[in-house]
Amino acid sequence: MKRLTAALIVILVLAAGLAVTAHILIDRSSLKEDVIAAVKRQTGRDLAMARFSVGVLPWPSFSAYQVTLSDEGDDGVTPMLRARDIRASIALIPLLWREIRLENLTVMRGALTLHRDESGVANWVFHPLTGKSGSPTGHASHPQARWKLQIGSAKLDNMAISLDDRQGHHSGAMSVERAEFDGLSSPAPYLDVHGRRGDAPFRVNGHIGPLSLFQGANPPWAVSLGATLGTDSKQQDWLNFDGQITDMRHFHGFSGVLRGELASLKDVESLFPNANLPDVKGLGGEIGVFDADPQAEGSGLDLSRLGVNHVHMHADSSPAWHGLTFSAVHADADTLSSALTVSAVVNGAMISELAPGVAMQGRFGTLAQAGTAWQSGLATPLPVAVDLRDVSQIGTGSGLTAHLSGQIGADDSTLALEGQARTLDVMQAALHDVTFKGEVQRDTSGSIQIKGLNLTSHEATGVVDASMRPPLPSAINGRLQFSALDLDALKGLWLGRRDEGTGAAAQAAVPADPGASGASSPAPSATASAQTPIAGLTGVAGNSAAAPQTAAETAASTGTMGDTDSMTVLERFIDHGQASIDVSAAKLRFNGDDYSDVSGHIALSNARLAIESIKGAGNGMTLAGRAVYDRSVSPASLSVVFSPVLFPATLAQTLLSIPDLFHGPLMLVGELDARGETRAAMRDTLQGHLGLSMVGGTIDTSRLGAYLGDAARSLLSHRELPVRCLGLHARFEGGHAQLDTIGMEAGALTLSGHGVYGLADEMLDLHLVPRIGFGGTGASTPVLVKGTLDAPKASQEATEGGRYQLTIGGSQPDTCPDILSAARENMSGEAAPERKKHSQASELLHGLGILH
Repeated sequence: MKRLTAALIVILVLAAGLAVTAHILIDRSSLKEDVIAAVKRQTGRDLAMARFSVGVLPWPSFSAYQVTLSDEGDDGVTPMLRARDIRASIALIPLLWREIRLENLTVMRGALTLHRDESGVANWVFHPLTGKSGSPTGHASHPQARWKLQIGSAKLDNMAISLDDRQGHHSGAMSVERAEFDGLSSPAPYLDVHGRRGDAPFRVNGHIGPLSLFQGANPPWAVSLGATLGTDSKQQDWLNFDGQITDMRHFHGFSGVLRGELASLKDVESLFPNANLPDVKGLGGEIGVFDADPQAEGSGLDLSRLGVNHVHMHADSSPAWHGLTFSAVHADADTLSSALTVSAVVNGAMISELAPGVAMQGRFGTLAQAGTAWQSGLATPLPVAVDLRDVSQIGTGSGLTAHLSGQIGADDSTLALEGQARTLDVMQAALHDVTFKGEVQRDTSGSIQIKGLNLTSHEATGVVDASMRPPLPSAINGRLQFSALDLDALKGLWLGRRDEGTGAAAQAAVPADPGASGASSPAPSATASAQTPIAGLTGVAGNSAAAPQTAAETAASTGTMGDTDSMTVLERFIDHGQASIDVSAAKLRFNGDDYSDVSGHIALSNARLAIESIKGAGNGMTLAGRAVYDRSVSPASLSVVFSPVLFPATLAQTLLSIPDLFHGPLMLVGELDARGETRAAMRDTLQGHLGLSMVGGTIDTSRLGAYLGDAARSLLSHRELPVRCLGLHARFEGGHAQLDTIGMEAGALTLSGHGVYGLADEMLDLHLVPRIGFGGTGASTPVLVKGTLDAPKASQEATEGGRYQLTIGGSQPDTCPDILSAARENMSGEAAPERKKHSQASELLHGLGILH
């Protein structure tokens, strides 16, 4: 019986094959018309072929030349598909049920154009014809059985594919070098595509759902695809996705697992150049995704619908985000009910001042909570608990450790902060045995409040309360209250600026010849700090008259500094912001002396910034001062009063853009006023008087020597000398500083003089009398200093008769009281210490390095 059945099947197949073969032999155009008619019925599109040929042996096949398939609403110009050659074999068995199944359908050297308009009409969705229709060819119809057309397998060779999806806002083009598609009529077709987008090669292979989707049906799609990007190598990017999509036409109801490794997320832009992806390096891992709202309206992938049911991801590094960078990032959660744990090393400009890097490890609720918070835009708050540690001190117990806990949300966020550190570096200063504790809140309006942030250390003990309103920082209110503050222990905060620019390289820049054009390098921060009118009234140290101007300086010189594009962050904040900040210290230590009840108030309102109510007492003086910068008037005005105010000398010289010569406590006395919209205008209108005095501290002789001439410099040591007293007093008017008092006593050096300094051109005209003491006596000669602050040209000054004077011998009276009195405008202050009772000759020899 089995043999009989097999024989009958063979006979039927042979009979069908002979029948079809005979039909083709009798009328070859009939098959062409049947194919065209079948395509028209099943897709609603017109198929055209310039030449069509049929083969019989060894099995039925056909080939077509110059083939086109019309587009949706085709205008006859841009077909959906065009190909130079199409070849295929015809399977025999399906002919028994009147199905033309094409196997090994090969499309060569063609183009496929896919597009979807704004309303969602896509040309890759076919609309089969319903009802009866006449012959599509225009010939007289004749009774015939309808044949069904199917494609069993296909190949592409050198095809160009373009996409224009106006609804999804996607477009692009690629070339397919070769592609194979097998089992196209089965529920799980297989594909293997080798293509190129620009210069980037890629490959996609795996199984997809049935192709009935393209005939109007919408079955669930089971997908198992793998993709690689780039050439074959160990660093090749790859992605795999296994899952299903219940509504492929609208891309709804997706679920599955995505795995992969990318050397850089930016690599994906070689395929999608408009993706604008962040430059995340070494991204990889596994993530389970699903459609959190499959009933949502609209088509395409909406990230707000993206749900995650498990995640194990890692990244080597990320680009900067709000000034922070992240490296060694790991995110893990096994299930929706598991905690989402995230670990990373965080770096940034602010963090680098505290630690080389901070290791973060935290829990951001459960994965389900994190997903809900993501989809709701944080309308549902997310609980967080984060631990922070100094990377360089992990395991030692001495580095920074901190803990954040609370919740973050769109309407309300509350985080409790507490931490400690045995040693905490802040810029070039250090805090020891540090503890801090407080609370940070953010409300619906976006305002941020810092409540009761207590800081305790050996160097400073205080509390911070502040609030900031959006857009940050448009309005700041706060209180910074210290019960104890040791500025001597924290002097690295401003000395660090000097160390950056006055090392061995800077000292070596002092020329051997005072008349040479070279000069010592200024502190690099001077240029940056002098870009606003407040910080740069005297010009920029380090820029000679011939130096090219920066963009900001060019804007200043042309009066455009007030333009929006040229305004600094500080100026924008002053124009549009508000602030009220109280700063106080019950006990403040500075230069070995204690001051009490030191306080000040910073107020900003209506483009008027005031630093006022500066007061304090200690070391036999009462401190007072104020500064007002008003941009509400035109031109803007600046007013400063010191009566007196103590200031670190290095910081003062940086703000005044003058070379860093003196280091120690500087006492400022005087009043200054200026008007103008630019730095140059304020510099030219500067009026008032200013006195600078210092008792104690040091002076850098490697910089000072260029002002004294060869004779005096050769007798000075190349080190810092202790300053017994220093006094400078100047009056400002017409763009010049008239220096009526220049006086100093430092070691064996005594200096007196007067002169003029040009604020705009930085030119000097100083008349100095340096005196070097030795053996109970000394030598002095008048010196004329020309040039600039950075390139002084010192030479011996002749008398009115043209003679040069050198004075040797005689005792040196104590000029410190007169110097300090003139510089302090007769205000009280610390007196100069008594002169040391030892040989000046010995001191000079020690300074020269002859005696040790």
